[in-house]
Amino acid sequence: MKHSDLRRFGVIGPAGNMALEYEFSRHLPPGVAFNHARASRPGWPALTRESLAAMGERAIEAARDLVRTRPEILLYACTSGSFVGQEHDEAALARRIAEATGIPAITTSTAVLDALKALSARKVFVVTPYPDDITLSEVEFLELNGIGVAGWDSFRCTAERPIGGVDSDDTERLVLGHRDAIAGADAVFVSCTNLLTFDKIAALESALGVPVVSSNTASLWAVLRGMGIGHASPALGVLGARG
Repeated sequence: MKHSDLRRFGVIGPAGNMALEYEFSRHLPPGVAFNHARASRPGWPALTRESLAAMGERAIEAARDLVRTRPEILLYACTSGSFVGQEHDEAALARRIAEATGIPAITTSTAVLDALKALSARKVFVVTPYPDDITLSEVEFLELNGIGVAGWDSFRCTAERPIGGVDSDDTERLVLGHRDAIAGADAVFVSCTNLLTFDKIAALESALGVPVVSSNTASLWAVLRGMGIGHASPALGVLGARG
């Protein structure tokens, strides 16, 4: 296949994200490629509601730059950045990106909701790397959208221990440490596009007996679905088999 014949999607990610490109590039179906732009977050490394909202504004400009790569769909790949302050309407930023570019757009938050709906998950256990106030905002966001939260835990990352420094082995251990709470849930949701998860999804699902959705698996699944492409990759777990 010629390079010019590849089907493409565009990704706008946080400036410091080190997981998206690594995971996506290794798990795309044949004939599909993506191009990546970055949006900076003011006040880095502090993670606040205000800085996340400001990053969303910068994502719109980054999306305009991606138009030149001719993507079929655009993804704003930040979980907290697409629900904080928009708990009642997480798709608002995607609509603004679509209006600015003329290209269909989706946010990771919408992708997560769609993925959990596809799995008929009404109650989830949540793992995040965020400060507690951001995690609690996510719990509120999920509950406002009809997803109960059976429990949650967080790495509570800081400048001294950034999200990019969390290994997928760490995430696996944290999830497995909550087997009892997960037994009362329909699924596990691992939040944040800067957490590596693709290499742990299948093993976690086997160990826990419930679907495991991460921000990155939901995002890739939703984008490919938007392009009309099925992708039953083991890295997407049970979700990959859902159209």
